[in-house]
Amino acid sequence: MSRDRAISTVMDVSLALLIVSATVLMIGIFLHSDDGSIDGDRADRAYQTLSGSTVTISYDMTRENESGHAPIESEHFDQPEGLEPDETPELYTVTVYDAATALLVEAALVNVEYDGRQPLAYGDEVERSVDAGTRGQLVGADDSIYAVATWEPYANSTINGSATIGDRPPRSADISSTSATVSTRLSGVDHEAIAEGYYATGVDGAAAEIAALIVDALFPVAQTQYTLESTLTENSITKYDYRKLALAFGGEDLEDDVDDEITGTNPNTENANELLADALAETIAEDMRDDPVRDDLERTRRANRGDLEGFTQDAEPLLEGYVAVETVDITVQATE
Repeated sequence: MSRDRAISTVMDVSLALLIVSATVLMIGIFLHSDDGSIDGDRADRAYQTLSGSTVTISYDMTRENESGHAPIESEHFDQPEGLEPDETPELYTVTVYDAATALLVEAALVNVEYDGRQPLAYGDEVERSVDAGTRGQLVGADDSIYAVATWEPYANSTINGSATIGDRPPRSADISSTSATVSTRLSGVDHEAIAEGYYATGVDGAAAEIAALIVDALFPVAQTQYTLESTLTENSITKYDYRKLALAFGGEDLEDDVDDEITGTNPNTENANELLADALAETIAEDMRDDPVRDDLERTRRANRGDLEGFTQDAEPLLEGYVAVETVDITVQATE
């Protein structure tokens, strides 16, 4: 198992799941320079330093989350034969490195919530390790920087994720703040395909395209197929991710169906992804029906009745403003 990246596909879509060195020392310089009061550029400088710095973090797959659950203690986790955590703890501790902002983004994706529930028990541990790894490089500036990453794949989405580093500054603090929208590993949104889906069958068609995009990004076919055919811990984590998300998206029946596709001698990632996407599409369709974008798209379809090309051209800008699967919003606050 690679030590340069996390072991779960939901964490890496390079999710081998995740991913700040000494250059972060500059944050301490920026946040503690003797320039009087905080200037408007301080948060910008802190963000640029985070973006250009690397830090090494470690998180333990055997560690319990805030609810008292650890992935390896779950019935959804198949412990590799002969790889007992007490005897081979290194196989359950993931050590990775990347820019602080990239780590924060990945933590938000792994810390995903679906309909108010957090399926993956290690989301808390990943966020904790990113926070601890970054704080460890801040040279005494632990309370001087607060950053929040939020992922919402489409407006008013039932599925979303967030993560933070640092402590929220008090309201009385002199705060410098900056925000940025950054790309993630969940890339490749095809707005034309989503528009064509809507033109064909309304919100159901558009939702199916969005759901397939999300699931295939979380479980990229080639990489996931490789891990499912592996016998190491990454295999167990991948199966755990599939089972927990299937349970969240569709309940025990879906979990059983997905399990049939990811176990045995011939696991089939494409079939498993299709099952997950079909279930997720139902939720996305419900969300779209409650969002103003549905009325906008319907008016556009009526205005282009019989003209798919015209509808697609007019609908794409609407969908570009609605779908944000490939981006995460980051806000950085710096205080004295």
